[in-house]
Amino acid sequence: MFLAYLDESGDSGISNSPTRFFVLACVLVHDQNWLNTLNSLIDLRRTLKRNYGIPIRQELKGKHFKNGHGAFESLSISLNRRLKIYEEVLEFQSQCLDIKTFAIAIEKGMAYQRGWSDPRLAAWTFALQRINRFCQDYREKALIFPDEGHGFFIRTRLRHMRRYHKIPSYFGTEAIDFPTDFIVEDPNERVSHRSFFVQLADWNAYAAHRSRYVDPKGMIDDLWDELKSVRLYEVNALRGGPPGIVKYP
Repeated sequence: MFLAYLDESGDSGISNSPTRFFVLACVLVHDQNWLNTLNSLIDLRRTLKRNYGIPIRQELKGKHFKNGHGAFESLSISLNRRLKIYEEVLEFQSQCLDIKTFAIAIEKGMAYQRGWSDPRLAAWTFALQRINRFCQDYREKALIFPDEGHGFFIRTRLRHMRRYHKIPSYFGTEAIDFPTDFIVEDPNERVSHRSFFVQLADWNAYAAHRSRYVDPKGMIDDLWDELKSVRLYEVNALRGGPPGIVKYP
């Protein structure tokens, strides 16, 4: 079984929003690798504490590397140094963790013009589709662990997709049934400051959001590329696009 941890970057508003994109990232870890992955994340946080003074138990979010808030608030670490640390924690995933990750990037204004009034609905629909397809290929099931705050919305969407979901045919023919029946149970919300896995998804969501593929806005624009082979390239195998990022439209 795969455990899928998800977190968002950017707000979901369309009018007067400070962000063009709404981004959702997913980290997939097999249950047999879960404990080893957790131990590796604990080792990483201990290393960050030892080398930079970053508290182990304090939540470390992707945007904190840019704005210096949160875990960096009381530390005298320059922006350039914080971004180097960000590169380190992303590269750590490709070197030390047996995971897969991908992101969904919704350009909110254009998605609205195509009938998606809520970019969250588009992002979660596409993410759940990709998780289901990934598990289908491996003949495994998945459990969903989102950050807390949108449990009812995600639960409602997943239950609907489990019964009534169709997707357009790539070959332009009639839409085909694609129920998300490889995802079991309702989503299990996690409090992000108590979950290193949700924080991992947050790092990746922000890295995707501020990558050269989406909306860099003054960041190091190759952060997403530090993830290298842990990116799940199959998510846009048919549509094409950035490695491991589904951009819509």
